[in-house]
Amino acid sequence: MTSMAAPPDPSPSATPRSSPSMAAGKPPAVERRRRSRGNGLPLRINILTAFATLLTATVVILVAFAYTKNTTSVLELMGRFVERVSVSGISSTMALLDPVETSVQATARLAAIDETKARDGSLFPYLTSILETTPQLQSIYLAFDNDGRFLQAFPIAPGTDKFGANDIRPPDEARFALRVVDRKNGRYTDVWTYVKADGGVLATETSNSLNYDPRPRPWYKDAIARRQLVWSDLLVYTSNRQPGITAAYPIIAADGRVIGVAAANVATRQMSDFLAHLDLGKSGIAMIVDEKEQLIAFPDAARMVRQDGLKLSLVKADQLDVAPIADAFAAYHREGSRTVRFESGGQSHLGSFNGFPDELGKKWLMVIVVAEDDFVGTLKENSRELVLAGFAVMAIGLFCVAILSNWITRPLTQLCAEIQKIQKFDLVGPIALHAIVAEVNELIHSLNMMKRALRTFGMFVPRDLVRELVASGRPIELGGQSRTLTVMFTDVADFTGLSERMAAGDLLVHVSRHLAAISECVGEEDGTVDKYIGDAVMAFWGAPNWREDHALRACIAALKARRGQSLMNAEWEAQGLPTMFVRIGLHTADVIVGNIGSPQRMSYTAVGDGVNVASRLEGVNKVYGTQICVSEAVIAAAGESVLARPLDLVAVKGRKTGEKVLELMALRYGDPNLLATPADLEIHHLTEEGFTAYQERRWSDAITAYERLAALAPADRLPSIFIARCSAYLAAPPAEDWTGIFEMKIK
Repeated sequence: MTSMAAPPDPSPSATPRSSPSMAAGKPPAVERRRRSRGNGLPLRINILTAFATLLTATVVILVAFAYTKNTTSVLELMGRFVERVSVSGISSTMALLDPVETSVQATARLAAIDETKARDGSLFPYLTSILETTPQLQSIYLAFDNDGRFLQAFPIAPGTDKFGANDIRPPDEARFALRVVDRKNGRYTDVWTYVKADGGVLATETSNSLNYDPRPRPWYKDAIARRQLVWSDLLVYTSNRQPGITAAYPIIAADGRVIGVAAANVATRQMSDFLAHLDLGKSGIAMIVDEKEQLIAFPDAARMVRQDGLKLSLVKADQLDVAPIADAFAAYHREGSRTVRFESGGQSHLGSFNGFPDELGKKWLMVIVVAEDDFVGTLKENSRELVLAGFAVMAIGLFCVAILSNWITRPLTQLCAEIQKIQKFDLVGPIALHAIVAEVNELIHSLNMMKRALRTFGMFVPRDLVRELVASGRPIELGGQSRTLTVMFTDVADFTGLSERMAAGDLLVHVSRHLAAISECVGEEDGTVDKYIGDAVMAFWGAPNWREDHALRACIAALKARRGQSLMNAEWEAQGLPTMFVRIGLHTADVIVGNIGSPQRMSYTAVGDGVNVASRLEGVNKVYGTQICVSEAVIAAAGESVLARPLDLVAVKGRKTGEKVLELMALRYGDPNLLATPADLEIHHLTEEGFTAYQERRWSDAITAYERLAALAPADRLPSIFIARCSAYLAAPPAEDWTGIFEMKIK
């Protein structure tokens, strides 16, 4: 292939994440119109006109869309699903690339302001801050035109074994590598400096054998020639054998002189990771290809690059030896349609080919191939119009915001800063500003009212969700997505009896303090409180903000809740108040999370079988006298940090299949207040020994182990249950097909 070369890539891997937003620049055409208007209209008229235009356009579009949606034809469910997945993939990819453009342009403009500081490395702290906030970057660098001086910053992933031009192990505390290529007095030098996160220098190495010069590189020459941001063609980084692209922007002095180019390398591995987690049925495949049908992203990233000797090259879609993919491209070329239906291997398939936005400047395609047999049923919806209308509303909204931003002048700088705080959901205190312009004071007053309303809104909706909505400016819409979450349900034992013993007002204060304590534990571990159901709490981890360790955080929150309630009970008992025993259930599963309800009233929540299982697990505590019941999926996701003993194989009410249920006891390491005691470890050991013997039909051994457990923990209800059960099996052994599953008859 013909591709633009990038500077050497010493990092072994990259795991980029997407960033949610990009700052919009001022369009030159809008600036010319602003200047031609002179002083313009009064600020009040301008703001009223802008918001009136925005609201009018929004209303007209929504009405037109509602009318169109109600008169459209019926589309199959599979087509709607595939189209949404395709749009989501394109949006995620653009969200990965947009911040890179902003960072490269900002770097170039900073370098143009002070060329001397840009050349002497003063911008390295700024470059490393970009690497910290934009993890999809493989590196970011500056190249200078007059002498080829080259400054490059790399992030260093923990555990990196080889790095730099000499392929040596970097210092253990190294967070970044700073590279400087120079040709002073005709002598080539290539110096690599390893620094900590705070900028402290750890080590330096020199390699003068590469003789790297950025100026002949296509990305450099193209950026200089076009005087705008350019994206390179797809290329393969030699260090990690992964494809990537380069964004470059010229550094132009105020007098029009070319100073050089700012650029950044972006690996496409995160796009592949996103595609790998899509649920497209049993045989569905998603990929991103360029105009040559070379793979940009593929669920199995290892198949994207082919090695012939020492040469690395990109793989084309038809070289994957996957029949449905080859047949899908053949149908696409034959019919020229975005959506094609075709036969492959005796099955009907659907292929979706959606192009990326023109603003990318590349003719990329999001390709999805699914088998129709993997999906059942149809729905009467028009997702294509929904997506197009959503994009139209967003485009109009962004355009209007861009116009409005051009009307804001320097005296409103402080007010802009306050607005930015609101976008970050920083709502502490009023806006303590005063202006001599009456219109601006009215605006300040309105913003203070909005802050108070948002503070109130945050009490009813998860704060992370509100922060995301306020920051993004996107409209709130019905819809959800499949995501792996850890769901928690809590409930107070014998709440009916408690309510009979307390006056209504006292009970409200009592329960509110309990719910506040549970919510605080959830919040400390970045969880989301979904709802309060009387004395019960539903919460989940992994949405709206994804956390890799969602299961572990849920376990820690449950242990904190148990400990916090115990401390609160001691305080209440000393005051002569009734105590509470809280039961908790945890389950990790794929659920649907999003905005559910009606256009007039909706709720951000999670639904699905996994949510029901979590609720049932809370009820399992009643049978075994335990406090925190978790599924085996939770323990598998949480890892070795938690200590949990097996309770039973249980089919919760409403399900026929059994699942191993465990009691969460403590942490093996971590918070000292939650660590396992020697007694906990012994109880865990005896329970494991007894349950293993029970499963292996060694009834006498199981009885012995559980009797030892009963002696160690007399208040534990579990030994008596299994001693009675094993004694019964000794007298009347179960059938050969006995599975040991206990079917719950109650919730």
